[in-house]
Amino acid sequence: MKTSAYSPHYEKLRVWLKQKRFLTTLTLRDLAPMVGAHFTSIGKMEQDRKKIELVEFVKYCKAIGADPHEGLEIVIQSIAEEQHGTQLNSKK
Repeated sequence: MKTSAYSPHYEKLRVWLKQKRFLTTLTLRDLAPMVGAHFTSIGKMEQDRKKIELVEFVKYCKAIGADPHEGLEIVIQSIAEEQHGTQLNSKK
């Protein structure tokens, strides 16, 4: 199965990441050196223009004080909901 950076699963994760960052009041410029990336790279990740890489995701979470497990749970739940919907549609 090929995944896309623009899948609904990534979108849910992006929304969660942005909400968590906004709670810290950190700007992209503040966050970038903490993650070890240029602020434009972080912005692209938040704006659906760059795929979220795993190590970058964990660094981002740690920098903003968010639990990466919580973010992964959002993705896992999203995939489960999609699979559940697919199973229901195939039974019709």
